[in-house]
Amino acid sequence: MKRKSKLLTTNKIFVFAALISVFYIYSDCNNFVFFEYFKVKISNIGNFNLLKINTQFVSNTNQNSFCYLTVTEVITNQSGDPELFKIYLPRISRVIIQQVLLLLFFSSVLIGKLDFKSTLTRLNNEFILITGFGAIFSYFVVSIYVNFEEDIYIFVFLVFSILKSFIIYSYSKNYSFHLKLFILCLFPFLSTGYGITWLFDFLLYYFLFNYFKKHNLYRRNLVFILFCCCLFLSFISPFLNSASLETSIIKRPSEFENIVDNVDIENYRKTYLERKDIRYLKENINNLSNSEVKSTVINLSKNLKEIDHPNRWNIMVAFLPDVKYHIPSALWYFMCIFLFFEVFNFIKSANTKQLKTELNRSANVLIFYPILSIFLGISNFFNSFSELIFFLTRRAELLNFGEIQTWRGINTHYEVFGNLQLFSLCFFLVNYYLNRSSKNYLYIIFSITSTLLSQSRFNTLVLLILLFIVVIVFYKTHAKELIVIVLLTSVIFQIIPTFDRNEPFFIDEGTSSEVTLEENVNNSEYGFEFISDRLNRTLPWVMFASGYKPNTIDLLFGHGTGAYLNIVKFTERDLASGPHSILLQILNKFGIIGLLFFAYSILKLLLSRIFIVDTNLRIIIFLLASILLSLELKTDSLMLVDGVMIFLFNLLNISLLLKLNDKTSKSSY
Repeated sequence: MKRKSKLLTTNKIFVFAALISVFYIYSDCNNFVFFEYFKVKISNIGNFNLLKINTQFVSNTNQNSFCYLTVTEVITNQSGDPELFKIYLPRISRVIIQQVLLLLFFSSVLIGKLDFKSTLTRLNNEFILITGFGAIFSYFVVSIYVNFEEDIYIFVFLVFSILKSFIIYSYSKNYSFHLKLFILCLFPFLSTGYGITWLFDFLLYYFLFNYFKKHNLYRRNLVFILFCCCLFLSFISPFLNSASLETSIIKRPSEFENIVDNVDIENYRKTYLERKDIRYLKENINNLSNSEVKSTVINLSKNLKEIDHPNRWNIMVAFLPDVKYHIPSALWYFMCIFLFFEVFNFIKSANTKQLKTELNRSANVLIFYPILSIFLGISNFFNSFSELIFFLTRRAELLNFGEIQTWRGINTHYEVFGNLQLFSLCFFLVNYYLNRSSKNYLYIIFSITSTLLSQSRFNTLVLLILLFIVVIVFYKTHAKELIVIVLLTSVIFQIIPTFDRNEPFFIDEGTSSEVTLEENVNNSEYGFEFISDRLNRTLPWVMFASGYKPNTIDLLFGHGTGAYLNIVKFTERDLASGPHSILLQILNKFGIIGLLFFAYSILKLLLSRIFIVDTNLRIIIFLLASILLSLELKTDSLMLVDGVMIFLFNLLNISLLLKLNDKTSKSSY
């Protein structure tokens, strides 16, 4: 008893000493962010709802070095209300905090409770060799896009790369089904803090730990082989080109005048620089160091047509024409496809018990996407921590229920967000079919709400068609549940004014609001005006057509996996945009061969199993598949890290539907 009492006393003394230390350290710190925020809120209680505070993190302060998360500057609007807090938190601290939080999150999701002691004893030469090779290779790829600034960043990167290898090694040893990892890849906010997705290492190690055990299976997989060939062929065009103008300048800045004098910038295909960029370099290159020349040239190459949004696509855009800069995006495609095949093959062979268990576990992870989006959309204060913790490439938008707002949650675009929520609905419906719990029922309501909140009218229309199909198919067996879903959807539909936007749903030629943005847009010369006008894609498709000028090799094999800026460079208009179509993206990246392979893969996925489905459901599955796939015609998903996985997630949903209605395994359900 005395020992217990002594222990309690010691703990109290320790806690008291810790509190005194914290108080002493922060006693000289002014405007601690949390208290300052609430103080402002209280002082402006009269216009509480009107006050908006955005938080931005900076790297220095006039206060002492311990005063993290303190306000260094408050920017007010014309009314005198605070609009922006600039808060002190060193970059290295932010990176380490984020890495630790994400590591804890991933380890808890993927491996849960793990006996680390016994796992450490099982580490073998395979783990050591793969971890060492993976860390070096990952650093090589990441360094293509990332300037690590100081050696401490390299150290942090390598340490966490090794820890990620340990998690994947443990995950692969203990679990045979990897849908949870796939679901995690749908999240766009996970960054290294260096501008590259945090999941890159996970997928790299996942491939290294799993492929060589199953390489014989993949050698016999025609679709996988064709995909690898397609990736390889996409390197032909950038590989055949000599070093770009940018690379020549970076390597020999002293010879700048000789390099650029004889180059016709407007028509030169081995550069993304424009005339204004060359003019800027001529004026400033003598005042720049070699490292500054490199960063300046790269930034100028990225920012074509007075836009800088290609920056947010990170590894998916090759910001120089050289083949080297297409490697990260090619690896991302390859590793995502490998994970897709692993999950797809399991779905085909899984029994009912396995599917029920794994779908339920994965649904518990997937539901965090809309919840987190809504949470960060409630307040600018919470939104500010999305940048601190998740290094969002674009801040989450604030959520205004009942107002016209194309809300994108934490994604890059409202249509991509809406697509994911719609595909998640399909996933939750399948999960509810197998696991009829109130929890899964709630997940369905969440995904419907989030789809409508994106206020994408096309997504909303597809949602209504999808619900109509579900009601027809399952009304006899799930009448009560379906009535509740329809009623709740009707209520939510009334609250969120999806179809109240000013522009018409279908755009007729000559009335398009997009056409008025740019003079002399004559889409009829390109031959797709009937479709583009009605899908509200006139301007991006016309800009693609004007900028897409391939030679024979480019037409056949594409411009490379990271191609995009090649279109922007040669577009005939001052505005620039992605083509907003997966088909056009594939054509630019992988050429006609890539398009044919894409069509073959989709048809094979459907036709390989559609004839073992009950006859009365074939039309419904085809209709549903075509509706879901048609959504991708309007998006740039393949240019987004998470977008690649969203597209593949859609294909997995279709395979799940086919599995559930497979006559050969019907008895098991």
